[in-house]
Amino acid sequence: MMTFSQWLAANKYDEAALTPENRKHLEAAWKAEIAAANPPPTPPTPKPPETVNDKLSAFEVEATRKEFITQTCEQWCKDNPYASTEKLRQLRELQQLALDDQKMTASDFRYQMLRFDRTVGMMVTTPREEQLSSEVVEAALCQTHGLKNAEQRFSVPTLEAARRRFRGGLTLVGMVALAARQNGYRGDIAGAGNLLPMWQAAIGHRYGGHGPMAAGEHGGGGGLSTITVPGILSNSANKFLMEQFLGGEQSWRRIAKIRTANDFKAMTFYRMTGANKFIKIPPGGEIQHGTLTELSHTLQVDTYGLQLGIGRTDFINDDLGAFTGRAGELGRGGIDSLNEVFYTEMLDDASFFTTGNLNYDDGAVDSVLSLAGLENADSIFASQTKPDGTPFGKTPKVLIVPRGLRARASTLVKATGLVGQGADAAVVPDDNPWSGMFEVVDSVYLQSTAMTGYSTTAWYLACDPNDVSFIEIAFLFGRDTPIIEESELEWNRLGMSMRAYWDWGCNKSEYRAAIKLKGAA
Repeated sequence: MMTFSQWLAANKYDEAALTPENRKHLEAAWKAEIAAANPPPTPPTPKPPETVNDKLSAFEVEATRKEFITQTCEQWCKDNPYASTEKLRQLRELQQLALDDQKMTASDFRYQMLRFDRTVGMMVTTPREEQLSSEVVEAALCQTHGLKNAEQRFSVPTLEAARRRFRGGLTLVGMVALAARQNGYRGDIAGAGNLLPMWQAAIGHRYGGHGPMAAGEHGGGGGLSTITVPGILSNSANKFLMEQFLGGEQSWRRIAKIRTANDFKAMTFYRMTGANKFIKIPPGGEIQHGTLTELSHTLQVDTYGLQLGIGRTDFINDDLGAFTGRAGELGRGGIDSLNEVFYTEMLDDASFFTTGNLNYDDGAVDSVLSLAGLENADSIFASQTKPDGTPFGKTPKVLIVPRGLRARASTLVKATGLVGQGADAAVVPDDNPWSGMFEVVDSVYLQSTAMTGYSTTAWYLACDPNDVSFIEIAFLFGRDTPIIEESELEWNRLGMSMRAYWDWGCNKSEYRAAIKLKGAA
Protein backbone atom coordinates (compact mmCIF):
# COMPACT_ATOMS: atom_id res chain seq x y z
CA MET A 1 0.00 0.00 0.00
CA MET A 2 1.32 3.47 -0.93
CA THR A 3 2.41 5.55 2.06
CA PHE A 4 1.33 9.16 2.45
CA SER A 5 4.81 10.42 1.52
CA GLN A 6 4.86 8.21 -1.59
CA TRP A 7 1.39 9.44 -2.51
CA LEU A 8 2.49 13.07 -2.20
CA ALA A 9 5.50 12.42 -4.40
CA ALA A 10 3.37 10.60 -7.01
CA ASN A 11 0.98 13.55 -7.15
CA LYS A 12 3.87 16.09 -7.32
CA TYR A 13 3.41 17.65 -3.87
CA ASP A 14 6.37 19.00 -1.93
CA GLU A 15 5.86 17.50 1.51
CA ALA A 16 8.32 19.87 3.17
CA ALA A 17 6.42 22.89 1.86
CA LEU A 18 3.00 21.81 3.17
CA THR A 19 1.30 23.84 5.85
CA PRO A 20 -0.41 21.90 8.68
CA GLU A 21 -3.82 22.72 7.22
CA ASN A 22 -2.81 21.60 3.70
CA ARG A 23 -1.31 18.43 5.11
CA LYS A 24 -4.54 17.68 6.98
CA HIS A 25 -6.67 17.97 3.83
CA LEU A 26 -4.25 16.01 1.65
CA GLU A 27 -4.11 13.22 4.24
CA ALA A 28 -7.91 13.04 4.07
CA ALA A 29 -7.76 12.75 0.27
CA TRP A 30 -5.06 10.06 0.52
CA LYS A 31 -7.06 8.01 3.02
CA ALA A 32 -10.20 8.30 0.89
CA GLU A 33 -8.29 7.05 -2.15
CA ILE A 34 -6.79 4.12 -0.21
CA ALA A 35 -10.23 3.22 1.19
CA ALA A 36 -11.79 3.32 -2.30
CA ALA A 37 -9.06 1.05 -3.68
CA ASN A 38 -9.34 -1.43 -0.79
CA PRO A 39 -13.01 -1.87 0.12
CA PRO A 40 -13.69 -4.16 3.08
CA PRO A 41 -14.64 -7.71 2.07
CA THR A 42 -18.31 -8.53 2.07
CA PRO A 43 -19.01 -10.83 5.02
CA PRO A 44 -20.56 -14.16 4.06
CA THR A 45 -24.27 -14.52 4.59
CA PRO A 46 -24.73 -16.36 7.89
CA LYS A 47 -26.48 -19.68 7.68
CA PRO A 48 -29.85 -19.55 9.44
CA PRO A 49 -29.81 -21.44 12.72
CA GLU A 50 -31.21 -24.94 12.66
CA THR A 51 -34.65 -25.06 14.22
CA VAL A 52 -36.11 -27.77 16.42
CA ASN A 53 -38.38 -28.83 13.54
CA ASP A 54 -35.33 -29.19 11.28
CA LYS A 55 -33.65 -31.45 13.83
CA LEU A 56 -36.79 -33.53 14.35
CA SER A 57 -37.22 -33.96 10.59
CA ALA A 58 -33.60 -35.10 10.24
CA PHE A 59 -34.04 -37.59 13.12
CA GLU A 60 -37.23 -38.90 11.50
CA VAL A 61 -35.55 -39.41 8.12
CA GLU A 62 -32.58 -41.20 9.70
CA ALA A 63 -34.85 -43.41 11.84
CA THR A 64 -36.92 -44.36 8.77
CA ARG A 65 -33.74 -45.22 6.84
CA LYS A 66 -32.39 -47.46 9.60
CA GLU A 67 -35.77 -49.13 10.08
CA PHE A 68 -35.90 -49.98 6.37
CA ILE A 69 -32.40 -51.50 6.44
CA THR A 70 -33.19 -53.59 9.53
CA GLN A 71 -36.56 -54.84 8.20
CA THR A 72 -35.03 -55.69 4.81
CA CYS A 73 -32.36 -57.83 6.51
CA GLU A 74 -34.96 -59.55 8.71
CA GLN A 75 -37.13 -60.29 5.67
CA TRP A 76 -34.12 -61.81 3.87
CA CYS A 77 -33.53 -64.14 6.81
CA LYS A 78 -37.17 -65.25 6.76
CA ASP A 79 -36.98 -65.89 3.01
CA ASN A 80 -33.71 -67.85 3.36
CA PRO A 81 -34.10 -70.12 6.44
CA TYR A 82 -31.31 -72.46 5.26
CA ALA A 83 -28.65 -69.79 4.66
CA SER A 84 -25.13 -70.75 5.75
CA THR A 85 -23.42 -69.27 8.80
CA GLU A 86 -20.93 -67.48 6.55
CA LYS A 87 -23.74 -65.91 4.50
CA LEU A 88 -25.47 -64.69 7.66
CA ARG A 89 -22.20 -63.21 8.93
CA GLN A 90 -21.82 -61.31 5.64
CA LEU A 91 -25.39 -60.06 5.97
CA ARG A 92 -24.69 -58.70 9.48
CA GLU A 93 -21.57 -56.88 8.19
CA LEU A 94 -23.52 -55.44 5.27
CA GLN A 95 -26.29 -54.29 7.61
CA GLN A 96 -23.87 -52.63 10.03
CA LEU A 97 -21.96 -50.81 7.28
CA ALA A 98 -25.22 -49.55 5.78
CA LEU A 99 -26.48 -48.33 9.17
CA ASP A 100 -23.21 -46.46 9.78
CA ASP A 101 -23.15 -44.83 6.33
CA GLN A 102 -25.73 -42.04 6.50
CA LYS A 103 -25.38 -41.48 2.75
CA MET A 104 -26.72 -44.98 2.06
CA THR A 105 -30.35 -44.41 1.02
CA ALA A 106 -33.12 -47.02 0.99
CA SER A 107 -32.79 -47.31 -2.79
CA ASP A 108 -29.02 -47.81 -2.51
CA PHE A 109 -29.44 -50.52 0.11
CA ARG A 110 -32.07 -52.30 -1.96
CA TYR A 111 -29.52 -52.45 -4.79
CA GLN A 112 -26.85 -53.74 -2.38
CA MET A 113 -29.20 -56.50 -1.24
CA LEU A 114 -29.79 -57.57 -4.84
CA ARG A 115 -26.04 -57.90 -5.32
CA PHE A 116 -25.68 -59.68 -1.99
CA ASP A 117 -28.40 -62.15 -2.89
CA ARG A 118 -26.65 -63.02 -6.15
CA THR A 119 -23.11 -63.18 -4.75
CA VAL A 120 -21.78 -66.54 -3.71
CA GLY A 121 -18.55 -65.39 -2.06
CA MET A 122 -17.92 -62.72 0.49
CA MET A 123 -18.87 -59.13 -0.39
CA VAL A 124 -17.58 -56.05 1.46
CA THR A 125 -19.34 -52.67 1.22
CA THR A 126 -17.60 -49.43 2.22
CA PRO A 127 -19.10 -45.99 2.69
CA ARG A 128 -19.33 -44.07 -0.58
CA GLU A 129 -17.07 -41.16 -1.42
CA GLU A 130 -18.68 -37.76 -1.74
CA GLN A 131 -19.88 -37.27 -5.31
CA LEU A 132 -17.69 -34.88 -7.27
CA SER A 133 -19.44 -32.09 -9.19
CA SER A 134 -18.24 -29.76 -11.92
CA GLU A 135 -18.69 -26.81 -9.58
CA VAL A 136 -16.36 -28.32 -6.97
CA VAL A 137 -13.72 -29.03 -9.65
CA GLU A 138 -14.07 -25.51 -11.01
CA ALA A 139 -13.66 -24.06 -7.50
CA ALA A 140 -10.51 -26.16 -6.99
CA LEU A 141 -9.01 -24.89 -10.27
CA CYS A 142 -9.76 -21.28 -9.38
CA GLN A 143 -8.35 -21.66 -5.87
CA THR A 144 -5.19 -23.35 -7.18
CA HIS A 145 -4.50 -20.52 -9.59
CA GLY A 146 -5.25 -17.68 -7.21
CA LEU A 147 -8.61 -16.29 -8.32
CA LYS A 148 -9.31 -13.24 -6.16
CA ASN A 149 -12.52 -13.11 -4.12
CA ALA A 150 -13.27 -16.77 -4.77
CA GLU A 151 -15.65 -16.69 -1.79
CA GLN A 152 -17.87 -14.32 -3.80
CA ARG A 153 -17.90 -16.65 -6.81
CA PHE A 154 -18.68 -19.95 -5.05
CA SER A 155 -20.76 -21.02 -2.08
CA VAL A 156 -19.01 -21.86 1.19
CA PRO A 157 -19.90 -25.61 0.98
CA THR A 158 -18.45 -25.75 -2.55
CA LEU A 159 -15.18 -24.13 -1.49
CA GLU A 160 -14.90 -26.41 1.53
CA ALA A 161 -15.54 -29.49 -0.61
CA ALA A 162 -12.84 -28.35 -3.06
CA ARG A 163 -10.32 -27.89 -0.24
CA ARG A 164 -11.08 -31.31 1.25
CA ARG A 165 -10.87 -33.16 -2.05
CA PHE A 166 -7.87 -31.33 -3.55
CA ARG A 167 -5.68 -30.38 -0.62
CA GLY A 168 -2.59 -30.03 -2.83
CA GLY A 169 -4.41 -28.12 -5.57
CA LEU A 170 -5.69 -29.29 -8.94
CA THR A 171 -3.76 -29.18 -12.20
CA LEU A 172 -4.99 -29.12 -15.78
CA VAL A 173 -4.11 -32.75 -16.48
CA GLY A 174 -5.46 -33.74 -13.07
CA MET A 175 -8.84 -32.23 -13.89
CA VAL A 176 -8.99 -33.92 -17.29
CA ALA A 177 -7.90 -37.24 -15.75
CA LEU A 178 -10.84 -37.08 -13.31
CA ALA A 179 -13.36 -36.75 -16.13
CA ALA A 180 -11.61 -39.46 -18.17
CA ARG A 181 -11.61 -41.89 -15.23
CA GLN A 182 -15.30 -41.27 -14.63
CA ASN A 183 -15.89 -42.13 -18.29
CA GLY A 184 -14.07 -45.40 -17.81
CA TYR A 185 -10.57 -44.50 -19.02
CA ARG A 186 -7.97 -46.89 -17.59
CA GLY A 187 -4.86 -45.87 -19.52
CA ASP A 188 -1.78 -43.90 -18.49
CA ILE A 189 -2.22 -40.33 -17.29
CA ALA A 190 -0.10 -38.48 -19.82
CA GLY A 191 2.88 -40.67 -19.06
CA ALA A 192 4.42 -40.45 -22.51
CA GLY A 193 3.05 -37.10 -23.56
CA ASN A 194 0.32 -38.75 -25.65
CA LEU A 195 -2.74 -37.08 -24.18
CA LEU A 196 -5.14 -37.86 -27.00
CA PRO A 197 -6.80 -40.97 -25.50
CA MET A 198 -7.29 -39.36 -22.11
CA TRP A 199 -8.63 -36.10 -23.58
CA GLN A 200 -11.02 -37.94 -25.86
CA ALA A 201 -12.35 -39.98 -22.95
CA ALA A 202 -12.71 -36.86 -20.80
CA ILE A 203 -14.87 -35.03 -23.35
CA GLY A 204 -16.94 -38.08 -24.24
CA HIS A 205 -15.20 -39.41 -27.36
CA ARG A 206 -14.04 -42.95 -27.98
CA TYR A 207 -10.29 -43.12 -27.33
CA GLY A 208 -8.24 -45.33 -29.57
CA GLY A 209 -10.89 -45.03 -32.30
CA HIS A 210 -12.98 -42.45 -34.09
CA GLY A 211 -16.25 -40.69 -33.38
CA PRO A 212 -18.19 -40.19 -30.16
CA MET A 213 -18.76 -43.06 -27.77
CA ALA A 214 -22.08 -44.82 -28.03
CA ALA A 215 -24.47 -45.09 -25.12
CA GLY A 216 -23.01 -47.36 -22.45
CA GLU A 217 -19.56 -47.27 -24.08
CA HIS A 218 -17.09 -45.68 -21.70
CA GLY A 219 -13.79 -47.31 -22.45
CA GLY A 220 -13.71 -50.11 -19.96
CA GLY A 221 -16.60 -49.60 -17.59
CA GLY A 222 -17.82 -46.86 -15.30
CA GLY A 223 -20.64 -44.38 -15.69
CA LEU A 224 -20.94 -41.09 -17.47
CA SER A 225 -18.71 -38.40 -15.99
CA THR A 226 -20.34 -35.98 -13.56
CA ILE A 227 -17.78 -33.33 -14.50
CA THR A 228 -17.76 -31.64 -17.91
CA VAL A 229 -14.37 -30.47 -19.14
CA PRO A 230 -15.62 -27.84 -21.66
CA GLY A 231 -18.02 -26.35 -19.11
CA ILE A 232 -15.37 -26.18 -16.38
CA LEU A 233 -12.85 -24.57 -18.72
CA SER A 234 -15.42 -22.06 -19.98
CA ASN A 235 -16.64 -21.08 -16.50
CA SER A 236 -13.11 -20.82 -15.11
CA ALA A 237 -11.94 -18.76 -18.08
CA ASN A 238 -14.86 -16.34 -17.62
CA LYS A 239 -13.96 -15.80 -13.98
CA PHE A 240 -10.32 -15.02 -14.73
CA LEU A 241 -11.41 -12.84 -17.66
CA MET A 242 -13.73 -10.85 -15.39
CA GLU A 243 -11.01 -10.45 -12.76
CA GLN A 244 -8.74 -8.72 -15.29
CA PHE A 245 -11.60 -6.90 -17.01
CA LEU A 246 -12.79 -5.28 -13.79
CA GLY A 247 -9.17 -4.47 -12.93
CA GLY A 248 -9.09 -2.07 -15.88
CA GLU A 249 -10.32 1.51 -15.74
CA GLN A 250 -14.11 1.75 -15.41
CA SER A 251 -14.53 5.54 -15.32
CA TRP A 252 -16.63 5.46 -18.50
CA ARG A 253 -19.49 3.99 -16.47
CA ARG A 254 -19.89 7.34 -14.62
CA ILE A 255 -19.31 9.51 -17.67
CA ALA A 256 -21.64 7.93 -20.23
CA LYS A 257 -25.31 7.03 -20.27
CA ILE A 258 -25.53 3.24 -20.71
CA ARG A 259 -28.19 1.95 -23.09
CA THR A 260 -29.33 -1.48 -24.31
CA ALA A 261 -29.46 -2.43 -28.00
CA ASN A 262 -31.57 -5.32 -29.28
CA ASP A 263 -29.82 -5.65 -32.65
CA PHE A 264 -27.03 -4.16 -34.77
CA LYS A 265 -29.20 -1.56 -36.48
CA ALA A 266 -28.51 2.15 -35.95
CA MET A 267 -30.69 3.47 -33.12
CA THR A 268 -32.05 7.01 -33.24
CA PHE A 269 -32.78 8.83 -30.00
CA TYR A 270 -34.83 12.01 -29.80
CA ARG A 271 -34.67 14.83 -27.33
CA MET A 272 -37.26 17.55 -27.13
CA THR A 273 -36.25 21.17 -27.53
CA GLY A 274 -38.59 22.39 -24.83
CA ALA A 275 -40.03 25.03 -27.18
CA ASN A 276 -43.59 24.17 -26.23
CA LYS A 277 -44.85 25.93 -23.14
CA PHE A 278 -48.11 25.32 -21.35
CA ILE A 279 -50.66 27.97 -22.29
CA LYS A 280 -53.07 29.41 -19.77
CA ILE A 281 -56.55 28.11 -20.54
CA PRO A 282 -59.55 30.28 -19.81
CA PRO A 283 -62.50 28.78 -17.93
CA GLY A 284 -64.29 26.33 -20.20
CA GLY A 285 -61.58 26.71 -22.83
CA GLU A 286 -60.03 24.00 -24.95
CA ILE A 287 -56.43 22.84 -24.55
CA GLN A 288 -54.50 23.87 -27.64
CA HIS A 289 -52.27 21.59 -29.70
CA GLY A 290 -48.52 22.02 -29.54
CA THR A 291 -45.92 21.36 -32.22
CA LEU A 292 -42.97 19.13 -31.42
CA THR A 293 -39.58 20.00 -32.83
CA GLU A 294 -37.09 17.17 -32.31
CA LEU A 295 -33.31 16.98 -32.09
CA SER A 296 -31.80 13.53 -32.62
CA HIS A 297 -28.59 11.52 -32.48
CA THR A 298 -27.78 7.96 -33.49
CA LEU A 299 -26.02 5.07 -31.77
CA GLN A 300 -24.98 1.76 -33.31
CA VAL A 301 -23.49 -1.43 -31.88
CA ASP A 302 -20.47 -3.16 -33.44
CA THR A 303 -18.68 -6.39 -32.51
CA TYR A 304 -15.17 -6.40 -31.04
CA GLY A 305 -13.26 -9.60 -30.36
CA LEU A 306 -9.99 -11.54 -30.27
CA GLN A 307 -8.87 -15.18 -30.31
CA LEU A 308 -5.88 -16.68 -28.50
CA GLY A 309 -4.45 -20.18 -28.80
CA ILE A 310 -3.16 -22.64 -26.20
CA GLY A 311 -0.55 -25.02 -27.56
CA ARG A 312 -0.14 -28.74 -27.05
CA THR A 313 3.07 -28.02 -25.11
CA ASP A 314 1.08 -26.21 -22.42
CA PHE A 315 -1.09 -29.29 -21.92
CA ILE A 316 1.85 -31.66 -21.81
CA ASN A 317 3.54 -29.35 -19.28
CA ASP A 318 0.32 -29.43 -17.26
CA ASP A 319 0.22 -25.63 -17.37
CA LEU A 320 -3.26 -24.45 -16.42
CA GLY A 321 -1.65 -21.09 -15.77
CA ALA A 322 -1.33 -20.74 -19.54
CA PHE A 323 -5.09 -21.22 -19.83
CA THR A 324 -6.10 -18.84 -17.04
CA GLY A 325 -3.43 -16.38 -18.18
CA ARG A 326 -4.84 -16.29 -21.72
CA ALA A 327 -8.32 -15.73 -20.30
CA GLY A 328 -7.02 -12.85 -18.20
CA GLU A 329 -5.31 -11.33 -21.25
CA LEU A 330 -8.61 -11.40 -23.13
CA GLY A 331 -10.31 -9.65 -20.21
CA ARG A 332 -7.65 -6.97 -20.09
CA GLY A 333 -7.75 -6.60 -23.88
CA GLY A 334 -11.53 -6.17 -23.76
CA ILE A 335 -11.53 -3.28 -21.29
CA ASP A 336 -8.50 -1.67 -22.98
CA SER A 337 -10.23 -1.69 -26.37
CA LEU A 338 -13.42 -0.17 -24.93
CA ASN A 339 -11.53 2.59 -23.13
CA GLU A 340 -9.48 3.48 -26.21
CA VAL A 341 -12.52 3.65 -28.50
CA PHE A 342 -14.64 5.46 -25.90
CA TYR A 343 -12.09 8.15 -25.11
CA THR A 344 -11.16 8.53 -28.79
CA GLU A 345 -14.82 9.41 -29.40
CA MET A 346 -14.93 11.71 -26.36
CA LEU A 347 -11.72 13.59 -27.33
CA ASP A 348 -12.76 13.98 -30.98
CA ASP A 349 -14.65 17.11 -30.01
CA ALA A 350 -13.52 19.93 -32.33
CA SER A 351 -17.10 20.46 -33.53
CA PHE A 352 -18.73 19.51 -30.21
CA PHE A 353 -17.06 21.64 -27.54
CA THR A 354 -16.93 25.07 -29.17
CA THR A 355 -17.42 28.69 -28.20
CA GLY A 356 -20.35 28.72 -30.62
CA ASN A 357 -22.04 25.99 -28.58
CA LEU A 358 -21.27 27.98 -25.41
CA ASN A 359 -19.71 24.90 -23.85
CA TYR A 360 -15.98 25.59 -24.18
CA ASP A 361 -13.56 28.03 -22.51
CA ASP A 362 -9.89 28.32 -23.52
CA GLY A 363 -9.02 31.21 -21.20
CA ALA A 364 -5.45 31.31 -19.95
CA VAL A 365 -6.50 31.89 -16.33
CA ASP A 366 -10.20 31.39 -15.83
CA SER A 367 -10.19 27.89 -17.38
CA VAL A 368 -7.58 26.48 -14.96
CA LEU A 369 -8.95 23.94 -12.46
CA SER A 370 -9.14 26.10 -9.35
CA LEU A 371 -11.73 27.79 -7.16
CA ALA A 372 -12.01 30.61 -9.68
CA GLY A 373 -12.13 28.08 -12.53
CA LEU A 374 -15.02 26.21 -10.90
CA GLU A 375 -16.89 29.46 -10.44
CA ASN A 376 -16.33 30.33 -14.10
CA ALA A 377 -17.40 26.83 -15.26
CA ASP A 378 -20.56 26.97 -13.16
CA SER A 379 -21.40 30.33 -14.70
CA ILE A 380 -20.85 29.00 -18.24
CA PHE A 381 -23.05 25.99 -17.51
CA ALA A 382 -25.81 28.21 -16.18
CA SER A 383 -25.80 30.21 -19.43
CA GLN A 384 -26.72 27.14 -21.56
CA THR A 385 -30.08 27.49 -23.32
CA LYS A 386 -32.51 25.31 -25.23
CA PRO A 387 -32.98 25.95 -28.97
CA ASP A 388 -35.79 28.39 -28.19
CA GLY A 389 -33.45 30.51 -26.07
CA THR A 390 -34.88 29.58 -22.67
CA PRO A 391 -32.57 28.25 -19.91
CA PHE A 392 -31.34 24.67 -20.27
CA GLY A 393 -32.19 24.26 -16.60
CA LYS A 394 -29.76 21.48 -15.68
CA THR A 395 -27.17 21.39 -12.91
CA PRO A 396 -23.72 19.82 -13.40
CA LYS A 397 -23.03 16.85 -11.15
CA VAL A 398 -19.80 15.27 -12.45
CA LEU A 399 -16.30 16.80 -12.55
CA ILE A 400 -14.23 14.88 -15.12
CA VAL A 401 -10.45 15.32 -14.98
CA PRO A 402 -7.27 13.66 -16.27
CA ARG A 403 -5.54 11.44 -13.70
CA GLY A 404 -2.91 14.09 -12.95
CA LEU A 405 -5.58 16.50 -11.68
CA ARG A 406 -7.36 13.95 -9.51
CA ALA A 407 -5.86 15.13 -6.21
CA ARG A 408 -6.52 18.78 -6.95
CA ALA A 409 -10.10 18.06 -8.01
CA SER A 410 -10.75 15.95 -4.91
CA THR A 411 -9.37 18.69 -2.68
CA LEU A 412 -11.51 21.36 -4.33
CA VAL A 413 -14.81 19.50 -4.02
CA LYS A 414 -14.35 17.31 -0.96
CA ALA A 415 -12.69 19.60 1.56
CA THR A 416 -15.10 21.48 3.82
CA GLY A 417 -12.68 24.38 4.21
CA LEU A 418 -9.80 25.75 2.10
CA VAL A 419 -6.88 28.04 2.78
CA GLY A 420 -6.29 30.48 -0.10
CA GLN A 421 -2.88 30.85 -1.65
CA GLY A 422 -1.48 33.24 -4.25
CA ALA A 423 -4.09 35.11 -6.28
CA ASP A 424 -6.94 33.27 -4.52
CA ALA A 425 -5.90 34.39 -1.04
CA ALA A 426 -7.95 37.57 -1.05
CA VAL A 427 -11.21 35.98 -2.21
CA VAL A 428 -11.31 32.50 -0.63
CA PRO A 429 -13.55 32.29 2.45
CA ASP A 430 -12.95 29.81 5.25
CA ASP A 431 -15.83 27.61 4.02
CA ASN A 432 -15.56 25.80 0.67
CA PRO A 433 -18.60 26.68 -1.49
CA TRP A 434 -17.97 23.65 -3.78
CA SER A 435 -17.80 21.05 -1.03
CA GLY A 436 -19.85 18.03 -2.10
CA MET A 437 -21.15 19.73 -5.25
CA PHE A 438 -19.61 17.32 -7.79
CA GLU A 439 -18.57 13.71 -8.11
CA VAL A 440 -14.93 13.53 -9.25
CA VAL A 441 -14.29 11.06 -12.10
CA ASP A 442 -10.75 10.77 -13.42
CA SER A 443 -9.25 8.92 -16.36
CA VAL A 444 -5.67 8.27 -17.40
CA TYR A 445 -6.83 8.14 -21.04
CA LEU A 446 -7.62 11.86 -21.07
CA GLN A 447 -3.91 12.64 -20.57
CA SER A 448 -2.36 9.71 -22.45
CA THR A 449 -0.09 10.80 -25.31
CA ALA A 450 -1.35 7.77 -27.23
CA MET A 451 -4.78 9.38 -27.53
CA THR A 452 -5.44 11.98 -30.23
CA GLY A 453 -6.61 15.19 -28.60
CA TYR A 454 -5.18 14.35 -25.17
CA SER A 455 -4.56 17.06 -22.57
CA THR A 456 -3.03 17.11 -19.13
CA THR A 457 -4.94 20.27 -18.17
CA ALA A 458 -8.39 20.13 -19.81
CA TRP A 459 -11.34 19.22 -17.59
CA TYR A 460 -15.11 18.93 -17.87
CA LEU A 461 -18.28 19.62 -15.94
CA ALA A 462 -21.18 17.35 -16.93
CA CYS A 463 -24.70 16.48 -15.93
CA ASP A 464 -25.48 13.17 -14.28
CA PRO A 465 -25.44 10.83 -17.32
CA ASN A 466 -28.62 9.15 -16.10
CA ASP A 467 -30.36 12.54 -16.36
CA VAL A 468 -29.00 13.97 -19.62
CA SER A 469 -25.69 12.87 -21.16
CA PHE A 470 -23.15 14.31 -23.56
CA ILE A 471 -21.87 10.85 -24.56
CA GLU A 472 -23.63 7.48 -24.62
CA ILE A 473 -22.66 3.82 -24.91
CA ALA A 474 -24.90 0.89 -25.85
CA PHE A 475 -24.42 -2.85 -25.30
CA LEU A 476 -26.14 -5.59 -27.23
CA PHE A 477 -28.83 -7.14 -24.99
CA GLY A 478 -27.39 -5.08 -22.11
CA ARG A 479 -24.30 -7.29 -21.67
CA ASP A 480 -21.59 -4.88 -20.50
CA THR A 481 -18.82 -7.49 -20.18
CA PRO A 482 -17.13 -9.71 -22.80
CA ILE A 483 -18.23 -13.25 -23.65
CA ILE A 484 -15.54 -15.94 -23.71
CA GLU A 485 -15.76 -19.29 -25.48
CA GLU A 486 -13.25 -22.06 -26.02
CA SER A 487 -13.11 -24.53 -28.88
CA GLU A 488 -13.36 -28.26 -28.37
CA LEU A 489 -9.92 -29.83 -28.09
CA GLU A 490 -8.58 -30.11 -31.61
CA TRP A 491 -5.51 -32.31 -31.49
CA ASN A 492 -5.12 -32.30 -35.25
CA ARG A 493 -4.13 -28.66 -34.62
CA LEU A 494 -2.03 -29.62 -31.58
CA GLY A 495 -3.98 -27.51 -29.10
CA MET A 496 -7.13 -25.50 -28.53
CA SER A 497 -8.19 -21.89 -28.75
CA MET A 498 -10.41 -19.49 -26.87
CA ARG A 499 -12.11 -16.39 -28.16
CA ALA A 500 -13.74 -13.42 -26.53
CA TYR A 501 -16.11 -10.99 -28.17
CA TRP A 502 -18.27 -8.06 -27.18
CA ASP A 503 -20.98 -6.01 -28.89
CA TRP A 504 -21.14 -2.29 -28.13
CA GLY A 505 -20.92 1.20 -29.60
CA CYS A 506 -20.60 4.79 -28.37
CA ASN A 507 -21.33 8.28 -29.66
CA LYS A 508 -21.63 11.83 -28.35
CA SER A 509 -25.17 13.11 -27.86
CA GLU A 510 -26.31 16.38 -26.21
CA TYR A 511 -23.64 19.12 -26.27
CA ARG A 512 -25.52 21.16 -23.66
CA ALA A 513 -25.00 18.41 -21.08
CA ALA A 514 -21.30 19.21 -20.54
CA ILE A 515 -18.75 21.97 -20.82
CA LYS A 516 -15.01 21.71 -21.43
CA LEU A 517 -12.32 24.01 -20.08
CA LYS A 518 -8.87 24.06 -21.64
CA GLY A 519 -7.12 24.53 -18.30
CA ALA A 520 -4.10 26.38 -19.71
CA ALA A 521 -3.08 29.18 -22.04
